[in-house]
Amino acid sequence: MVAKLYNMSVPLQLQLELAPAGGWLRDGEPWVPEQPFYALLGDPIEHSLSPALHNAALRERDLAGDYLAARVPRGRLHELKSGDWPSGLAGANVTSPLKEEAALLCDGLTDTARELGAVNTIRVDRTHWLGHNTDSGGIWAVLTEAWSGAEPPAAAVLLGAGGAARAAVHALVRWGVGRIVVCNRSPTGRERFGNWLASAEWLPAGPDISVVDLKRHAGPPPSEPTVWIVCLASGVDARPFLPDAATTPDALLLDLRYGRALPPGEPPLGLRAIDGKPVLLLQGGLAFAWWFGPPLPWSAMSRALVDTESEAEAYGQS
Repeated sequence: MVAKLYNMSVPLQLQLELAPAGGWLRDGEPWVPEQPFYALLGDPIEHSLSPALHNAALRERDLAGDYLAARVPRGRLHELKSGDWPSGLAGANVTSPLKEEAALLCDGLTDTARELGAVNTIRVDRTHWLGHNTDSGGIWAVLTEAWSGAEPPAAAVLLGAGGAARAAVHALVRWGVGRIVVCNRSPTGRERFGNWLASAEWLPAGPDISVVDLKRHAGPPPSEPTVWIVCLASGVDARPFLPDAATTPDALLLDLRYGRALPPGEPPLGLRAIDGKPVLLLQGGLAFAWWFGPPLPWSAMSRALVDTESEAEAYGQS
């Protein structure tokens, strides 16, 4: 399931966005949904392949409704729940920068979402939101399948400290990684991440986890097998913060971004690089199962990613 998908892009169009005074705009025009729908909520979301993934699953299961991409800026997510207009949402996936905001708005949280303080999947029952997080499971599955060593890596370096970084730390601790360095440029972001770690009752005593300035981190000693995980915002170049080259045979780079959210460029020499598509497939499948139960249409979802990859290759040549 894991493949090298680094720096793929596909032309996708934004479908929904919040109007300034509330309500939806679709392609710039006021829009009122005629039936409940599912959506990806975040900003930016133009690059997202979640609609292709989930619409393929909905059709395969012969389920009513559509899955749309909806731009919701930071600070406005509450309007979908408390506004005086019908949002139409039956459920949603949540991406940057709204995962922590979503957790605060939910009326109930699953154990994983509560541990992370971040939500990437919402089940809607009228005005009641139940929040879940499938990022940790998706990241864990991709890392454990892609890692070539017999044992988990000695160390991990994370670039970024948002909701995705919380899920990555959660997955790394479950995997048994002993030393984790979280790098972030914002003092406020580092403080928020540190406070989350300090309050994490699920966190065992063993792992050594530090939170440092992104521009000053020294990284692990060169002799340590290391996994690097990029959790930076869309378009931010991670290359200045990565090593010049891999220094051990066991070296892996997982960039959780893909498509137009992933800056162009080659990964460091010797670092096996994977973009976020395999994680998207796995966390998306777990979210779909949480909404609808079995059977889970993995084949249809996988084909949707293959098809969009083919479109991306054609787009890149145009």
